[in-house]
Amino acid sequence: MYKVDTNEKTLIPMSPRSLGELGIRERFDLQEWIEKTPSVLDDDLLVIGKELVLPSGIRLDLLAVDRQANLVVIELKRDSSGRDVEWQSIKYASYCSNFLADELFEHYATYLGEDADDARDSIESFIETELNELNNNQRIILVAQNFHSDVVSAVLWLRDYGLEIKCVRLRPFVDQHDTLFIVPDVIIPLPEARDYIQRKEAKQQQAKRPSRSTFSLEKGTFDNEELKKRWRKSLTRPSDLTPRFIKFVEIILSEERPYDREEIKAGLYEGGIGVNIGQTGRYLSGVSQFLTKKSSPHLRQVITFDSGGEGGEVKNNYFVVSEYRPMLIQLLADLETSEAD
Repeated sequence: MYKVDTNEKTLIPMSPRSLGELGIRERFDLQEWIEKTPSVLDDDLLVIGKELVLPSGIRLDLLAVDRQANLVVIELKRDSSGRDVEWQSIKYASYCSNFLADELFEHYATYLGEDADDARDSIESFIETELNELNNNQRIILVAQNFHSDVVSAVLWLRDYGLEIKCVRLRPFVDQHDTLFIVPDVIIPLPEARDYIQRKEAKQQQAKRPSRSTFSLEKGTFDNEELKKRWRKSLTRPSDLTPRFIKFVEIILSEERPYDREEIKAGLYEGGIGVNIGQTGRYLSGVSQFLTKKSSPHLRQVITFDSGGEGGEVKNNYFVVSEYRPMLIQLLADLETSEAD
């Protein structure tokens, strides 16, 4: 690592050091740095716990949540990782996998010094998916100055079997004035190959699992009474998605024409769906996925859209079939009346 002297147009070499010889402590220094600046791990994280005592009595260094609502176990080692840090972290992750959402809200509330409702709101605002997906999956981030070759080998093998583990190396340097600099390096997965590796791992995992796709474009052929019954159930189901879906239906009902994704997104945002346009877009993706579930042929009987024909493809040109417009308008009116009562 070099420091640039722009006046003299020279590069000044920085001296590599070990955290140990610099007197850096694992718990009171390294842990504090990462707690306050988790982005040093090249991840968008919300720290929800520190020194969390697990049921076994073991203390977990840091616990976080990522944007996809995964629980993230962060294990720190000041200098070398040692030979068994990955097994230790797997044990921690296995404990954490059993946490219910309410337990996580309580842990975060204790960490913040606030009540559980405020903690819940903070997590819900941070994640980019539904709150009911919280802790459906777990990730592990190992942090050390150096990683033993045994650990690297084990992590790569575990990733092949679907366990998401990331290794971040923190390298300390000092300049001629003994000012400390930290250089973070993600060594697994390599940043340059991350997208390729993640796609490859996802493909490998899909190949190992029997196909259980919930995606479908098949349209229903229900009579009017059955169709109305199924739609009423979809418009009143207890889910965070329901008010977003209702607003979506109101938008595409407002005029008898196709609506593209961007104007629907703008309409949802103007209607208070999402704190920013990015979150609104993610909520619209959730509505789109709801429309293409195997269990939703009644929705596709009424609403048409363009699709690439595969799950995950962007949908566009949403349109309410003309003969079903009166039914939907009446269902929404009934819903509004029942809410007023």
